[in-house]
Amino acid sequence: MHVSKYLATLFLALAMTFIAACDDSAHRAWVIGGVPMGPDIEVINPDPSCTPACGDRVCGLDPVCGESCGSCSSPNTCTEGQCECIKDCSGRVCGPDPVCSESCGSCSTPNTCNSQGQCECIKDCSGRVCGPDPFCGESCGSCSTPNTCNSQGQCECVKNCSGRVCGPDPVCGESCGSCSTPNTCNSQGQCECVKNCSGRVCVLDPVCGEFCGCSSSAYCDDDRTCIPSDRIKWVRITGGSFDMGSSGHGSEQPVHSVTVPTFEMSKTEVTVAQYRACVYAGACTAPDTGDYCNWGQSDRGSHPINCVDWDQARAFASWAGARLPSEAEWEYAARSGGRDWKYPWGDGDATCERAVMDDGSGNGCGRGSTTWPVCSKPRGNTTQGLCDMAGNVREWVQDWYHDTYDGAPTDGSAWESPTGFDRVARGGSWEDYAVYVRAADRYALLGRGADLGFRLARDSL
Repeated sequence: MHVSKYLATLFLALAMTFIAACDDSAHRAWVIGGVPMGPDIEVINPDPSCTPACGDRVCGLDPVCGESCGSCSSPNTCTEGQCECIKDCSGRVCGPDPVCSESCGSCSTPNTCNSQGQCECIKDCSGRVCGPDPFCGESCGSCSTPNTCNSQGQCECVKNCSGRVCGPDPVCGESCGSCSTPNTCNSQGQCECVKNCSGRVCVLDPVCGEFCGCSSSAYCDDDRTCIPSDRIKWVRITGGSFDMGSSGHGSEQPVHSVTVPTFEMSKTEVTVAQYRACVYAGACTAPDTGDYCNWGQSDRGSHPINCVDWDQARAFASWAGARLPSEAEWEYAARSGGRDWKYPWGDGDATCERAVMDDGSGNGCGRGSTTWPVCSKPRGNTTQGLCDMAGNVREWVQDWYHDTYDGAPTDGSAWESPTGFDRVARGGSWEDYAVYVRAADRYALLGRGADLGFRLARDSL
């Protein structure tokens, strides 16, 4: 009976009692051993004789009496009796966390941390209008044509004078230079003198000092009149003895004495118009029509025929009642009757004032890979009046080619005994430098070329 009463008393002591607060919010609590307990109830020491033991604790309950050792200010929380702030970097990789302001990490250069705790590169286009910014490499803008962006991020037009010496560049319209008088700038940005031949034929123009020739169907005679391009003009070459060859080049040695009979030579290289008549007569075959060939070009009647081989040249000569000159006759005539001269005009320099050549101004005296009308350079004529014995086109002669003059004829006749397959060509062309337009210079050739033509010879009447 006494045991039952004891258990009942103990049960009541351990029973849980709900306590209603007097304010306007309800609180739950449990009473255990006569002590109210719960999340909303401050623990009050039920035993006044218990001494709290907080030690180094600054917050939370002491472990002996369960009394408060203090509280933490926001945003700190109590952990094992100590106040501390627990950072929250959720989703952040840099900058301070929003709870404790402790670092969530740092960014590598050039990135910086934004307000969301993310690393990003903020471009700096200060003073720049184009190209990449120097920090992030992002675009600061673009330039309108023809401008380009320079290294300072500014739009500018960079002129391109490549190959031009005058006039505006084709990109920016800025000057590439100017020309000295009397030259003017052409559309290719080159300085050139534009001759004024208005009302003038077979004389030098007063602006550039260049020769004013005839129309494409004629060439100039010695009396400054125009001769139809299909008419052959003959020049008498009085015979004599001369020293043939030179001591400076192996194929031109040995220098040897040759006696040349009087003969006649065509004043000009055979023209396109003259050769055309032979083709129309059925006695000649058409030349090549490849690059730089004069055949088939309507405005080339007074130009020398080119792109013909030796057999075609000889066929024309036979049709015209003539022949190809011997190599000795050709050199004798090119030396103005066998004189000891380097060029047809003497020993003065070979330039474009005297020959259609490359004197440093480019092929064809700067006109490119092309011939000029025959007799366009009268200052380069021989004393007998032969035109273009230096330059314009090389000229076939009758002879077979030999490496030297050892055993060559001394009577002015052609050297007919072959030692190979090549024939001789003389005189240099529009693509040759001064050394190759000398009267003594010789070539071994086979086939056709845009730099190769011929002229005629015949026995004296």
